[in-house]
Amino acid sequence: MRLADRQHMLLLLLMMMMIMMTMCLNRAGGQLLSEEVAEDIPGCPANCVCFQTTVRCMFLQLDAVPSVPESTTTL
Repeated sequence: MRLADRQHMLLLLLMMMMIMMTMCLNRAGGQLLSEEVAEDIPGCPANCVCFQTTVRCMFLQLDAVPSVPESTTTL
């Protein structure tokens, strides 16, 4: 396996871990996140996780790219 392929796989793994942590824990109190968190960000697509300028809609088997807030830098 090439070095670039290994680096890409490591980056994907780190991103998945970050997403899972974001989905599971609220930074303020360690409480499980609910749909209310996503609703607090105007324009966050249903069932996606939004944090600051990042929108994550992984593993949703979407047929199309959802409409996201204009401030989104990472989708």
